[in-house]
Amino acid sequence: MKKILLLIALTLCVLQGFSQHRGRGGYVNWMTIAVKGGAGTFMMLNQDLKNTEGFTLEAFSPSFCFGGRYGIVFGNYVGVSFEYLGGGFKQKFNFKEGNSTLNGNFNFGCTDMLALLRYTGDYGFYAEVGPKFTTIKKAKGPIDNIAEDKDVDYQFKDKLTSIAFGLGFMPYNGDRVQVSLGARASYGFKNMVEENQNPFDFVNPSITTETKQLNVQILLEVNYFFAKFGTANCGRHGIEFFK
Repeated sequence: MKKILLLIALTLCVLQGFSQHRGRGGYVNWMTIAVKGGAGTFMMLNQDLKNTEGFTLEAFSPSFCFGGRYGIVFGNYVGVSFEYLGGGFKQKFNFKEGNSTLNGNFNFGCTDMLALLRYTGDYGFYAEVGPKFTTIKKAKGPIDNIAEDKDVDYQFKDKLTSIAFGLGFMPYNGDRVQVSLGARASYGFKNMVEENQNPFDFVNPSITTETKQLNVQILLEVNYFFAKFGTANCGRHGIEFFK
């Protein structure tokens, strides 16, 4: 956590250098809040499972999120934001063995925290990138060859870290309110399965490769500029909240 806070502090210091150029109305920096939500698809990535005969991890398993965002925009283009989202994701699978077929899924409930660097162009298009920290609140799935949901929290790590990157545009870009629509992908570089555990033991008991995660979502966001601070044309400093 200390490393994360240090990274955020260094980022703010660097971005503050960009804010020497005047923004809208002579003020340099803007403070924003937003509500947002999204839906998309989640997929586990495991090479041993991919090579298992008769077994398929479905590429289109649902995921969703909703929550809020706080951001600071330096001038008109570069900003940082911090998001807190609640949601969940599912991994569907099917396993054909002889004349029988097992269809099942793993269900996860989670919260996400993101620290993002965003650049917005003159025409409302934006790009963002940053770390994503996921906390798994619950995990349910099959045990052995029974496709009934059971608690399988012990088989998965409760803390996941991934890199998130997104692109989008603003169909509405007002003076105080913005509506943005975009796509965001996050990829987890580390194994989401606990050491010495194999959630797919009933399919392949000899899995040795790590299980990574890919999550792709379409996001809708309503953003409100609620304050501005920095250097005004008259030379004064301070935070001014909009009424």
